[in-house]
Formats: sequence, structure tokens, C-alpha cells
Amino acid sequence: MTIDTLPDLDTEAVEKRPGRRRLVAIGLVAILLLGAGAGAAFAWWPAQKADVRAGTTLVTAEGMAARYGIDVNLIGVTAAGGLIEFRYQVVDPDKAARMIHDTTLLPIVVVEDTGATMVISRPHHASELELGGTYFFLFANSHNAIHAGSLVTLVLGDSRLEHIEARG
Repeated sequence: MTIDTLPDLDTEAVEKRPGRRRLVAIGLVAILLLGAGAGAAFAWWPAQKADVRAGTTLVTAEGMAARYGIDVNLIGVTAAGGLIEFRYQVVDPDKAARMIHDTTLLPIVVVEDTGATMVISRPHHASELELGGTYFFLFANSHNAIHAGSLVTLVLGDSRLEHIEARG
């Protein structure tokens, strides 16, 4: 009968190999550091923009005409759903002119059920507005947020006109 003996272990190689506990500890530290880094990144990430409707006064169509000199005719989905048309008629040219010359009074359309907000960067009317004239603004329908039948809110300056049904 032969007796085989196990070869001698190379103790230096065993000592150089990290133990299972050590690997787990390194892994946990790495996860904690990554988690803290991600948390710090989210802390610096821009927060969701505030709702533009907050701090505005709810007005009727007549109130919008009194404040800004316009009668809202249409919020409509056009160009195969890619654009939103805001059409209005001028009832007071002096008040309405403020809307197209003052960038703080540019119209903003907000989808009521999702809060999706459509803005334009600058006015596009170059001529003087006339009493009874009909004019429009076009918005990109970002992410196809507005469809025919969507209820939207129009925000102008410090006023808002709610529950306007978008037409298709």
C-alpha cells in the first residue's frame, strides 16, 4: 500500500492571495463610495423646474382680454402633431403689443394632466398689432405632449387661463 502525501503548500502564495473576507470588504467599500458619489451627483443635478402656473392668478377669457388685450381663439395641434398653434384676436392693441415685445410676457402652454410645458424663446411678430387682427404663436409639441382633446392652461405673465381644450 502506498501513501500519497499532499504537496506542501506555498505559504507565500497563500498570503499574497486576498482572503474572501477581504474581497467582500473591498466590494462593500466600493459600493458605498459609488453610492455616495451617486447621491452627491443627484444633489447637484438640476431639480425639476417649478410649475410655471404657481404664483399666477386664475382669470377668465374676459380677464385675459382686460389684462393683455387678447381674445384666445384657439390652441390647436397642427403639422401632423408636431406643432401647437396659439391663435388670438387683438381687442386692445396697446396691451397686446406688450405681449409680443416683452419676453417676460411670452405665452406658455401647460398640459394640465401631465404638467408638460411648451415655451417659445422669442416673439416672431415684427409688425404692429391691429385692433381685430388675428395673430398666432407656434410651439414645438415636445414629446407629442398635446393631442386633440387635451386640456391645457395658457400662462401669460402673472395670469393663467385654464381648461382650454386643444383642437386637432
